[in-house]
Amino acid sequence: MEKKWICYECGNSKDIELKKVIRRYEGDGYGFDLKVEIPVCNNCGNEIYDEEIEGKIREKANRIIREKKNIITCDEIKKILIKYNVSQKTLSKLLGWGEITLTRYITKNYTPNKENNDLLKEIENPYIFLKYINKELQNENSSIDKKLIIKSQREVNSLLTKMENENGKIYKVINWFLKESNEENPITHLSLQKSLYFVQSWSKIINNQWIFNDDCQAWIHGAVYPNIYEIFKNFKYDHLPQISKEIDLDEREIKLLKLVKKYYTDVYTPRTLENICHKEKPYKLARIGKNIDERSNEII
Repeated sequence: MEKKWICYECGNSKDIELKKVIRRYEGDGYGFDLKVEIPVCNNCGNEIYDEEIEGKIREKANRIIREKKNIITCDEIKKILIKYNVSQKTLSKLLGWGEITLTRYITKNYTPNKENNDLLKEIENPYIFLKYINKELQNENSSIDKKLIIKSQREVNSLLTKMENENGKIYKVINWFLKESNEENPITHLSLQKSLYFVQSWSKIINNQWIFNDDCQAWIHGAVYPNIYEIFKNFKYDHLPQISKEIDLDEREIKLLKLVKKYYTDVYTPRTLENICHKEKPYKLARIGKNIDERSNEII
């Protein structure tokens, strides 16, 4: 059935047709022209508002704005909800927002501000999302049903296990350190990187084999595993989240990790661990010819 419009400027209802017009959209970080098709009165030239048509135009313009400003898409947000088995309302509350904020981003064509956009992109990383889960589990006044939080926690644990299986034993070692951490003995990204270096070194000495296959590089601030840096860099100097899953390592490997934790991670500050690494012969050899503040990807 053909749609009928009425021009409220001149009262015309017979001579109205869809016409292509150009609309200009400008804002912080974007500017573009969009060709749209809207009903126009041929009698007086008035553009006629149609809620359905305007909704589709807003949706299209919103997609382009998000693209140009590198803003997370509605589909990407939906994938996060599926990934962690969490509702829009629960995720909004976990992130400290109003309970309908996420719904607006998904269904109402609201565009997240930079801070919220960056946060949504960050929590695609299970370790970062786990930080918010742990915080809410410790919140005695939480308005979120604990069962819903634990459900998402289980999903994160499954994802961490998948990362271990797909990316090698280094993730099992990482998750062991995170599981063993607590408020009295927390671990940061910097101390984690150095702990991995000492684990690998002592594994070769004690067990005569590397515990994992990843190479570390001689960066300015000591030994760094680049692939692990990409996972944890957004934590900066914050404590890494404690995890609650089982870690599949044999007794000999766990004994080694306990030694490194006892004599390195639990004893020294992250900066001291960095200084110890700087004095190690393998690190020094990899830095030959480099200035103290010069970047390097030389393998140790």
